[in-house]
Amino acid sequence: MKQCFTILCLLISSCAFAQKDTAANYVKHATYERHSLTLGVSVGFIDAYRHSYPLATGFEKNNTTGFAPVFFKLEYGLSNSISLAAAFGYDAFLYNVKQDYTGNNGPFTRYIANNTRILSGGLTAFYHLGKTIHIKHLDPVIGVGLSLNNIRYGAFPQGDSTVTKIDHTITPYLKVGASYYISSVYSIFGDIGYDQHTIFNIGFACRFFRREK
Repeated sequence: MKQCFTILCLLISSCAFAQKDTAANYVKHATYERHSLTLGVSVGFIDAYRHSYPLATGFEKNNTTGFAPVFFKLEYGLSNSISLAAAFGYDAFLYNVKQDYTGNNGPFTRYIANNTRILSGGLTAFYHLGKTIHIKHLDPVIGVGLSLNNIRYGAFPQGDSTVTKIDHTITPYLKVGASYYISSVYSIFGDIGYDQHTIFNIGFACRFFRREK
């Protein structure tokens, strides 16, 4: 979790260098804008990959350890209500598995640590509801998209042994959320829904390019 907050701090610093925020544009530009480019980083919670873990007969799940998944999002405002985002995610954790095994010297319990890593990338379209839901500095959205996932298991239980296994999956993205602009440049955001990785995310975003009005 410490690494996740370090990434958030680095993003804040880079955004501050990229664009200087002033009190004058704080009120004028405080919500979603078309033709703007926004970079966001978030941390996810309730990871479905850590719970929905298939095991071969004879193996039992033990505890799962690791950090929360981290996501990056680069979003461009296509119109007054629709934006398109490229999203990237990194998830890494350790599945701890045990197996009741009978060897030459009799029965014993074998413990296996399956180091798992998930890289994901996808496209998401967001519909911004600011014209319908009027709350100052708030940008509510609905997001729909697809994500391509590369899943690598370091020691996947199979038969009486373990193997290195790599899976490729495509998962849908369907979430609702909102961004709250604390200035014309910076915002905090959260979302809830389904994308296989997490149930909800919280994060920080920086708008480092805007077309002058």
